[in-house]
Amino acid sequence: METPSFRFSFDVGYKIWQVLADTVKPALILEVRNDDDQTITYHWLDANDGKEKRFAITGADWWTTLLRVHHPYLFLERYNDPQNPIDKDLLVYHLVKKRIDKEFKQFQLSGIQSGKLVGHLPEDRTQIIEYDLDINELEGKPIDDPLVYQPGTSGFKTIEEFLALDLPQIGIEYLEYKNYIIIGYYERLGTKFERKLLVMKGDAEIYHETVDTDLKGFASGSFFVFNNLLIFIHNSHQIHAIEL
Repeated sequence: METPSFRFSFDVGYKIWQVLADTVKPALILEVRNDDDQTITYHWLDANDGKEKRFAITGADWWTTLLRVHHPYLFLERYNDPQNPIDKDLLVYHLVKKRIDKEFKQFQLSGIQSGKLVGHLPEDRTQIIEYDLDINELEGKPIDDPLVYQPGTSGFKTIEEFLALDLPQIGIEYLEYKNYIIIGYYERLGTKFERKLLVMKGDAEIYHETVDTDLKGFASGSFFVFNNLLIFIHNSHQIHAIEL
């Protein structure tokens, strides 16, 4: 089997909760959670050379989570009441100034248009709200997400035959990129599942490993391609980037 070339590979020590791609920079932002003491750290990774910077965000607590990134802004949702999912605010963290630059109460972000934040009241989608923000709208690098094939579809059956496996009846993720084929699939392990990642270059396997175990079922978003890199999480706390 041909050996893959890794641009970077990190073990961050705790659970990687989310990975966002900044298509403008380009870079990756990781949200890393320590369940033991309920603390969150954020990791900025340069997608070109893999350099890493870690930072905390004052004002972001355990009930705050990453939403999207558009350099130099990082957008986070903060839930004010864990029992009420529509009681939330939008925080705007400035990656250069290293502080929360703006805070919008009771605001659900839906998109960015003409330099403005466009959204609505969390409890009422008909109440459209716009806020001005000096956002550079230069076109960034694209993100390639896999297709999801559900059991019973022709795509699912084709991949099952290609792998020559009797797969459990949960989803499969599939992506063709350049001359690569990337497949995320599952095998049953007792009452739970383990997730496999297969990467083929032409007819040759360059990577075929178990990347997660003890799963209850299908979870989308196991990998994506960005900046000519295959980005994926291994065992919840490792992030890898294979050069394509």
